[in-house]
Parts: sequence; C-alpha cells; structure tokens
Amino acid sequence: MNKKIWCVTLILLFLAKFNCQDAKNTVSVQSLTAYNKWRFSNQRLYLNEEEEIFRQAIFLENFAKIQEFNQDGNKTYEQTLNQFSDMTQDEFAQKILNPVLSAPKNTPTAYSATLYEAPQNFQIPDSFDWRAYGAVTSVKNQGQCGSCWAFAATGVMESFNYIQNRQLKSFSEQQLVDCVTTSRGYNSYGCQGGYPEEALSYSKNYGVLQSHEYPYVGFQGNCRVQQPTSGYYPKEFGQLTNTVDNLKWGISFSPVSVLVDATNWGSYGSGVFNNCDSYVRINHAVLAVGYDKQGNWIIKNSWGTYWGQQGYMTLAAGNNCGILTSNWFVYRA
Repeated sequence: MNKKIWCVTLILLFLAKFNCQDAKNTVSVQSLTAYNKWRFSNQRLYLNEEEEIFRQAIFLENFAKIQEFNQDGNKTYEQTLNQFSDMTQDEFAQKILNPVLSAPKNTPTAYSATLYEAPQNFQIPDSFDWRAYGAVTSVKNQGQCGSCWAFAATGVMESFNYIQNRQLKSFSEQQLVDCVTTSRGYNSYGCQGGYPEEALSYSKNYGVLQSHEYPYVGFQGNCRVQQPTSGYYPKEFGQLTNTVDNLKWGISFSPVSVLVDATNWGSYGSGVFNNCDSYVRINHAVLAVGYDKQGNWIIKNSWGTYWGQQGYMTLAAGNNCGILTSNWFVYRA
C-alpha cells in the first residue's frame, strides 16, 4: 500500500472510532502538536517511515484516552504522557511488565522463608516516609527490560544499608540480571522476569556490587561474577504476612519489596491511584518506601523520573493492586 494512503487510512480509522467533528479538530491541531512535542522531548527515532506512522497512530489514540480520562472530575488521579505513550497495551505488558511473577516457580526455592508480623504491643506510626530520612536512592530506569525484580531487591538492600551504616550506596541491578539465573539454581530469567527474593538469596551468597562496579545496560549478558564478591551481603531477609498493619510495620522498619498488578499503571501521572482491575494479575515488583495518614502507599518505581510523580506513585490504601501479595525486607546484614 502507498505510504501516504496508509497514513491517511490509519488516521481515518482513529477518527471513525470517535466519530465526531471535535475529535477531527483535536487530531488535526492539538493532538498532532502534542505528538511533535512528545517525540522531540523523548528523542524518539523509528526504524522507518512505516513504523513512524504506526507509532503516531498509537500515540494519537492514547492521547485521546488520556484527555477523556482527565475530564472526569470523579477520578482520584490524573493520567499523562510519558515514555510509554506510543506503545499498545499488549506491548507495554510484554516489554515492561513481569508475567513470571504470576506463575508458579519452576524449581523449589533454595531458602526457607521466615514470616514476620508486627509485635502485639508495637505502635504503628500514623504515617512514614523513608525519603524524609535520606534512606532511598534516586529513581532508576529499567528500560525495556523486565528487570523490575532486580530493582526492587537492590532498593531494599540500599535502604537497609543506609539505615544500618548511614551510607547510601547504589547497588547493581545488572549483576542480578546477569547472575541470578536458572543455571545457578535461581528462579529468575533476566529481562524475561524474576523474583526479588531470588535476588536477595543470591546476594546473601555472593554479595551485590555497587552500580559503578557493574553498570546497568538493560539486557541480560554473561555473568561476570564467579566467586563471592566484596560487595554487600544481606545476612537475613524475610517475608511479611499479608495484612495492612504488617506491611505498615515492615515499612516503619525498612523499605519493603512488594509485588503488584501494574497493568493499568502505564499512563499514571499524579494523585491517588485506585484503578486496578478486580481480577489481580501480579506482574511488577516495586519498593514501598512509606504511607500517608490516609493509609495510601508511597511507591518507588523503576521507570525513570519521567513517569508518575518523578518516578513515584501514591497507591490507594488497603490491598489495592494486590500489594499485600508478597512482601520482602532485609532485617539483618
């Protein structure tokens, strides 16, 4: 098909979906202007003209959905454009999320999980935020690699190291992506997904180096660590029982790795997110660094500072997005 005809066809299909003159005006002026600004700010380059036309059509549809969503005054959060705005929902799930987390582990774990819960007489703080204590490293970006599990694990270890030693160090996700593998007896698969507790178990045995010693490249390579390192060793880590109070207690002790359903997180911009489906599909690992007085969770993500609230999300209180499903923290190092 002629490239120009294809382009016109895609735009007409987009317009037909909304079937109104206002949509035509939006596409011809506001949306196309937004696309050009977005593409420039994201320095987006495509392989050829066909892909460029395809991505533009996806962007226009996503932009229209974001505008429609934000016009609803009953929403508790807003959506915005970001690095995922030219992706389909299926691409976002495939390239960014971690479907391994919702599947049973292929081999038995090599460690015995200890379950922890808040002591009976412990007074849980009304709110808590480890960022206020300088215990959280800067927001990182996993890129188009399903390595969230490695970022959640390093986040737990980085914060606990600061709490214990008052040294804020950035640990290597790339070492975990390369080395926490099935060939070494771990249930993790590099950019195809994995589990934070497997990364913690590996780090307990081999130590995790700092980021500058083993830099992140965003794809799985050969493991460069064959023997125990001089890195950081978490001596003991455990799992919290799945209640709100136990997670709050765990967070007041140290930031906690949590698993969530991030299917609908792609366009999150600000506010309190409460838009997970009733059927929870665990597919992402993040770091819970605090909670506010309303019980909303403060989440550090690994999608860069361009996403959300400079890389963070406020997730609605309770078990929203399945946040109580599987929570891990370091308690001795």
